[in-house]
Amino acid sequence: MSDIQQGQIVANLYKVLKLLSQGSFGKVYLGRNLQTGGNVAIKVEKQQMQRFFSLNREIDILTKLQGVQGVPELIWFGEQNGLQIMITNMLGFDLMHYLKKHKKFSMDCVYNIAYQMLEILEKSHKLNIIHRDLKPENILGRANSNQIHLIDFGIAKDLTKQSRYTYQKIPFIGTSRYASIAAHFGEEQSRKDDLEALGYVLIYLIKQELPWMKCEKIKENRLMKIGQMKKSIPLEKLCEGCPSQILNYMKQIQNLASSQIPNYRKLKGLFENSPLHIQWVIFDWYQGHYRNYQTKQEWKVNQQKTKKYDSAQQIQIQLSIEKTPSKASRINRSTTMNGNSNPSSQLNSMESDNKKRSIKSTESIYVDFVNSDSYFLSKKTYSKAKTVNHFSEIEEFMPLRDQLQLMQLENQDLEVKHHLLHYRSVNFNFKNPIQKYLQFQIN
Repeated sequence: MSDIQQGQIVANLYKVLKLLSQGSFGKVYLGRNLQTGGNVAIKVEKQQMQRFFSLNREIDILTKLQGVQGVPELIWFGEQNGLQIMITNMLGFDLMHYLKKHKKFSMDCVYNIAYQMLEILEKSHKLNIIHRDLKPENILGRANSNQIHLIDFGIAKDLTKQSRYTYQKIPFIGTSRYASIAAHFGEEQSRKDDLEALGYVLIYLIKQELPWMKCEKIKENRLMKIGQMKKSIPLEKLCEGCPSQILNYMKQIQNLASSQIPNYRKLKGLFENSPLHIQWVIFDWYQGHYRNYQTKQEWKVNQQKTKKYDSAQQIQIQLSIEKTPSKASRINRSTTMNGNSNPSSQLNSMESDNKKRSIKSTESIYVDFVNSDSYFLSKKTYSKAKTVNHFSEIEEFMPLRDQLQLMQLENQDLEVKHHLLHYRSVNFNFKNPIQKYLQFQIN
């Protein structure tokens, strides 16, 4: 079988419901856990792309990052019908979706994004994993959660693994709009480059533009021209119109050496201690009931009261269940299909049909495929006897002829991506076209 089919059961537990997105490396489907009724994201790698080890690489990285808050939960991975498959939890819409919906983010929201992203990167970097493709499309959030998530580790790098090949100039890896200066000039990326890319993302979220965006339509030497603009523009001009915290952040990143371990605590302090920032304020897209507390102590007191209230409601619900089994079954069905239901809403549904609450389900592209300007991996003989549970060491780069072939396939998929994006959340950076030519010639 060359593709997964709607209605098919994966791992004897997850039913494939519908296609969410697709790219050159594979497809993402909406799936459902047949036991719990919860939704999952099923990521399937195309058979012809397996020699690039994209999904194996992402699984390997996510396995090491399990337990890090803000990183997708790796529910299952393996091989079925000759297809490499990975299943993760659903994580919400991307920042571009929310930015288009709200037109503009509040500064509190941007600071919360900055703070949480620094925490995610700090924990990932401590495990020697750098992302190398930070952008708004890879940062997700749910309407009923105050936690953001970082996805798409397909071109992430494990700093403990060194490539066997040495190049004077490393091919560009990342997305040109947000990539670091080092990435543009063929230098090895480090922790600093993730933080620099995050800075560009924050500036874009505030201003909704970056000085080099006008160069994105240039066909010749586009990557080099954008890199030169990033290198030459003064930080004061780049951060013009942004709060001073953003400028201070970019200056601290600029002063970092590539091999230096960043002071994450100091960087987070820029956004934590600002008078504009209250860490426990929920994001702009949060649809729950909350208010803006003046002090952290006031917030903690309210949280304790809420927990006590919910505990009391749960006792009342349990008593009601024992008395009215038919209503209990309705509650159980609601809890199964809507994992985010709370005891308060369940009690209200029992007391009065007019007060029933339904949690709105959202459909979006929750897991993104690699959509960078170019993506390079090494070609390595793949043993069919091995499954994704046994990873062979993957080199950083593939032969140049394979790179060209891969980019041709990417170009063929652009039209398909465009039609998908016209109707769905923007999770592919469509404005950044695939790099047509390499920075060096094939010998």
